Amino acid sequence: MVEESAVLARSVLAVADMEAAPQIRRGDDQIDILYHELENNCTQLLTAKVLPQQQVREVLSYIHCVRDLERIGDYCKELAELGERLLPSQPLPQRDAILTMLDRCRSLLALALDCVSEDDGSAGARLQNFDDLVDSDYELLLEQLMDPVPTTAASFEASLLLVLVLRCIERMADHAVNVSQRVARVSA
Repeated sequence: MVEESAVLARSVLAVADMEAAPQIRRGDDQIDILYHELENNCTQLLTAKVLPQQQVREVLSYIHCVRDLERIGDYCKELAELGERLLPSQPLPQRDAILTMLDRCRSLLALALDCVSEDDGSAGARLQNFDDLVDSDYELLLEQLMDPVPTTAASFEASLLLVLVLRCIERMADHAVNVSQRVARVSA
């Protein structure tokens, strides 16, 4: 569901697909429901019986993974909202670079989800490489947005919204890395 939200968020930013934004909001509501269900199930598991220390660590790690995934869903929803607000500023000169950054982030998310589904803690290095690329994209795009400093109110607002877009994507990537690191700790 989170991966689908990231795909839809890309379409909002790429082609101003305003039909995708409501889908993301509905999907985020479902992600939130599932997050709370999983959190409750883990809580019940931890409190219902005495578990060996290793299993307690595993359950706690997966609770954190689920929370990280829920946060990525929230960032997708925020990207959709920012995309809607950026509609008057289309076409965006940095659009292609932002979409590349988002695609790298989506690759991170796919690798993180593979880590969870395959219980594979070895993907951390691959994720770190993608995360470094996303971080480089973030820094480069921030510099481009502020050089020259926007002079009109409309261009300043668009630049500010784009900074928020970049921040969402960068945070999504960090949460994906967190997921893989938690799986790696459990697998170790």
